[in-house]
Amino acid sequence: MVRVAVHGAAGRMGREVILAALGASDVEVVGAAARPGSASVGQDIGELAGAGRIGIAVTDSLEKAVESADVLVDFSTPEAITSAWPALVGTGTPTVSGTTGLSPEQLLAVNDAAGSIPVFHAPNTSVGVNLLLSLLSQAAAAMSEGYDIEIVETHHRNKKDAPSGTAIRIGEVIAEATGGEYDARAVYGREGVAPRQPGEIGIHALRGGAVVGEHRIQFISDNEQIEFVHTTFSRRTFADGAIRAAKFLAGKPAGLYGMEQMLLERM
Repeated sequence: MVRVAVHGAAGRMGREVILAALGASDVEVVGAAARPGSASVGQDIGELAGAGRIGIAVTDSLEKAVESADVLVDFSTPEAITSAWPALVGTGTPTVSGTTGLSPEQLLAVNDAAGSIPVFHAPNTSVGVNLLLSLLSQAAAAMSEGYDIEIVETHHRNKKDAPSGTAIRIGEVIAEATGGEYDARAVYGREGVAPRQPGEIGIHALRGGAVVGEHRIQFISDNEQIEFVHTTFSRRTFADGAIRAAKFLAGKPAGLYGMEQMLLERM
């Protein structure tokens, strides 16, 4: 039995993680934290997630939320998880973080924390997306010459970061497979007189409605077009992946882990 606490419990993903954990026979939810001042503080976490009362209240103290947890699952904000790392290192709590939109400095904080505790960091905890990344690496290597590469991602109107962390990771995987640095090759959207240059990786972000998430990756030559598409129908896929990651991380030594290691361990 893996005992899990949730950081960012009041958010949509936090509630989904609570539901996924409550539905897993080998996971126990033992705590949940939300930001100070949140209306969810003091609420029963089962009722917050729509699953009925379980007798555990949301707290605004991260240390209290993790005091009996084997693993913390974080879906909060870049600022919240960055400020939480000292407490998590202090308590020695292994942490799965699916929070996206981190700046380079905030990513450095993730790496620093992983020097002291086990940290599982993934911009997308969907098993399907991460299998897609593996396929894209192979496809990009085979189509490294003569193909233009474009990435189009679509998310709901309230998503704050653009492009998505998943789209950026897709671009990084393609850049690694085809040579060159991602930052030097990425072109975000197109405007004005800007002819496409050799080696560019185009990335476009669409926002609208209640779309959970879609990523389209196109390899286009003069003679053919190959397209990979991943569509997310429910946030539950991210929650299920995060719970799977929590079970993977429990008992691991300090270090930085990701979806690739988890999937390889199960093969």
